Amino acid sequence: MLRSTAIALLAGGALAGARPVAAQTTLPVVRIGSLAFDGGGEAYYGTDAGIFAANGVTPQVTTLTSGAVIVAAIINGSLDVGASNPLQVATAIARGIPIQMLAPGCLYSKRDASVNLFVAKDAPYTKPKDLAGATFGVGTLGDFNQLSLFAWLDANGVPRDGVKFVELKFGEAGLALQRGTVQAAMIAEPAKAEALRAGLVREFSDTYLAIEPELCPLMWVASKDWVQKNPETAKAFVRGMYATARWANVNLRQSADILAKYAKVDASVINMTKRLYFATQNDRKYVEPILDLAERYHMLARPVTYEEFTAVLPV
Repeated sequence: MLRSTAIALLAGGALAGARPVAAQTTLPVVRIGSLAFDGGGEAYYGTDAGIFAANGVTPQVTTLTSGAVIVAAIINGSLDVGASNPLQVATAIARGIPIQMLAPGCLYSKRDASVNLFVAKDAPYTKPKDLAGATFGVGTLGDFNQLSLFAWLDANGVPRDGVKFVELKFGEAGLALQRGTVQAAMIAEPAKAEALRAGLVREFSDTYLAIEPELCPLMWVASKDWVQKNPETAKAFVRGMYATARWANVNLRQSADILAKYAKVDASVINMTKRLYFATQNDRKYVEPILDLAERYHMLARPVTYEEFTAVLPV
């Protein structure tokens, strides 16, 4: 699917209509694709706080709608670097598409866990087995959220072959649940807070912890060709990303103001949410269990190792 002309055109069209955010310097430009929610916030934080520039690159950030579109844009050369989830990256690698992770992004663990699976506020469901035969909404079919749902269903004894999955944007999930289009849906911040505040949904479960106590659900990736042709720029980007992570992990109010601008929500909504934290270095434990689980659930064309998944960039 990632090779298809339709996806490539979609990525190109999305880029053409988007409004990039760039710092005006003579440093090498890195075209970054991101997602306007907390997990993808580093691209915006590092740009607005001047952290990327301080580390030697000019960021040009474009907001797109999904990790799949971002990966397609990297493949067709419209972007240099972008945010995507590990399953989308592994799927591309397994199909012979030469992309790699440059750096882990947001992390997820028990200490900061929050509900990501929701049902309609007045829905009768109270336990996982109530959702046997249900239709689940996920941001992108075959993505990390769907992988976590597979693990969650198995952990709770709900037959996976009896449920259905449909693509559903986070911001549209609340109304879809109210209409009964889906019975449960994955929702990320800040759409989660808005749906709760509107009284459309209620919390149901946390699916990510069915995979591993700590993992990386979103990461920064690039094509192998770009990394090989621009090794120093790639290293500078990674340094800037880790510096941004250190800043974002302690400057929650300031990062909320920045995210509010790009997500087009009030900062007060973001400040009421449980914020994600970001990786300040690479560690195989963030990714390897995900690759193993994806192989177990036959979501990859072939097994993908951590070594081929990750670009080695000493910074």
